[in-house]
Amino acid sequence: MADIHKFRTNEAVNIEAAANWDVQTRLTISSQAHVYSNVTGVHQIGVYSDSDVKFRFDAETSDTISANNDLVLPAQTVTFVKIPQGVGGTIYVHFKQVTSASSKYLCLVHM
Repeated sequence: MADIHKFRTNEAVNIEAAANWDVQTRLTISSQAHVYSNVTGVHQIGVYSDSDVKFRFDAETSDTISANNDLVLPAQTVTFVKIPQGVGGTIYVHFKQVTSASSKYLCLVHM
């Protein structure tokens, strides 16, 4: 019989837990490059960046970052963010530097 459950019970009721720790390849965010990661089926992400970055979740792969409206993750801080499940079938998280700088990277962990 197929397992049709999308999330474990603790995830469905929004309890803090992470069964996985899947380190992603480091993303280059230099010179305000737009980067994204497919987070479909991921409960939350851990983010560390060399530079302040704006971020957002949606179902698009194109650069949808809004300079005026999206939230900012501070540089050199480990931040954990839960994935919103109501944005579409395939969910992407997007990142883009607030201020352009060279040789900057973003580390991402799917949980």
